[in-house]
Formats: sequence, structure tokens, C-alpha cells
Amino acid sequence: MKHIFYICAFAIGMLALVSSEASAWACRAESSTGAYGWSRNYNMRAARSRALWECARRTPRNRTCYIVSCN
Repeated sequence: MKHIFYICAFAIGMLALVSSEASAWACRAESSTGAYGWSRNYNMRAARSRALWECARRTPRNRTCYIVSCN
């Protein structure tokens, strides 16, 4: 009986650690040329990096992309 309790407690603990859709970060980057990029990820740093990369792909050289929103 104790084993079942420990297995259930472990499973509930693991479910609490798993990121849910509600905790995902969505970031948008834009440049002065009107180009943009966006990304959605469970990690804010990864979402920001991907949004900047997507924006840079659409932006001419010598222009800079900036994060305009992250939530």
C-alpha cells in the first residue's frame, strides 16, 4: 500500500513540474523597416531569441530588430 502512495505522490509531483500551455511565453520583435518576427515557447529566453531571429530573417542588413512585447 505504501508503494502505491509513493508512486501516486511522485506522479502528482511530476505533473506539477510540467509546463502547461498557460505558462508559455509569446514574444514579438519588430524593426524600423516594418519587418517582424514572433515566437512562442515555454522558456522566455528561447521565445525572445526565436522572435529576434525570425525578425532578422526579414530585415535588410544594417537594421536592428527589437523585442516589442513578451507575455
